[in-house]
Amino acid sequence: MRARALLSAFLLAVFLSSSPARAVIGNATGGGTYHLDENARNLKFAGIPIPGYSDVLGLNLGVVAMVYYKTDRNDDYLPPSFTGVFGFYSQNNSWVGSVFQRFHLDRDNWRLTGAFGTGSIKYQFNPAAVGPGFPDVFIDYTTATGFLFLEGSRRIWRSLYLGLILTSWSAQVTLEPDLLETESERFNGPGVTGEWDNREHVMNPRKGYHVQARYLVYRDAFGSDRDFEMLRWSAAAYTTLGDTTRVLAARVLQSAAFGDVPFSAQSVVNGNQNLRGYSNGRYRGNQLVSVEAEYRWNFYRRWGAVIFAGVGWCADAMAKMSMKDTLPSGGLGARFLLIKDYRINARIDYGWGKGDQALYFSIGEAF
Repeated sequence: MRARALLSAFLLAVFLSSSPARAVIGNATGGGTYHLDENARNLKFAGIPIPGYSDVLGLNLGVVAMVYYKTDRNDDYLPPSFTGVFGFYSQNNSWVGSVFQRFHLDRDNWRLTGAFGTGSIKYQFNPAAVGPGFPDVFIDYTTATGFLFLEGSRRIWRSLYLGLILTSWSAQVTLEPDLLETESERFNGPGVTGEWDNREHVMNPRKGYHVQARYLVYRDAFGSDRDFEMLRWSAAAYTTLGDTTRVLAARVLQSAAFGDVPFSAQSVVNGNQNLRGYSNGRYRGNQLVSVEAEYRWNFYRRWGAVIFAGVGWCADAMAKMSMKDTLPSGGLGARFLLIKDYRINARIDYGWGKGDQALYFSIGEAF
């Protein structure tokens, strides 16, 4: 009943509100931040190999290829949309393939996102992170999965967006060696999203705030094999230090699941989403909280450097989190400006954590 009421409230807010608010000069869309010179090409390609290393995956190699473009090149307040593909293979025979799309439309009054993919990933997890009484050892496991994600939101007032989500994914988990193998389960569910975004640039912000929340509901009525909910929210802030070449960024994030939560829906410490410096999936639980800060310095033309630090906690319940279970994180990184017109960076980060380390290559900032 609670989930149905929340969905109904968002439906009313999104679809019965007045026509979308027009962009405000200097507010959410940057006041001309996305100007494209008359002779500049609208279509921009960025592709890089992504070598990496973690203590669990071993050496790994991925490839990401992305095309950035404005749906209206003459609109100085419209961020670029992008289309991308990603593939990945690791030394321990993990693999992933995915396709993703992001549209910014109508002076950024509409934001549409879609992604689908499949893969088989071999990770480790520490049962002690679940709570007291569980062994402090690392157990190997494999997750075979396929997923679909669709999200659409519209601006309803100044920097506020509200929208709807549809997700569908499957998972089969095997704990090794031969400890447990679950049947393949299907999870389907709708959700709602809310976002406050007044960053002066959505790809590589120097000033502003970005607060986002997603709430997803999985029920048998939607074709899901289990009944549970997922909540994820984050708040990030950005400011310059003296001039635009030096930026301080910070983010707090919480991810939580409630109900009959499957293993594959638990929150995980994941360097691509929260704390850099940990092998994905080693620490997992129904609740995760992380806090991060990053100093960015554009020291020479297209080149930049970063230093970052953070802490996190992961457990089966908020009440089970304690200071002795704190997961520290820190590291260094380098940046290269791939696409000057759209302020798109290629990045490499090396992070280290509590008895772990990892190397990351990607396009775009960590947050």
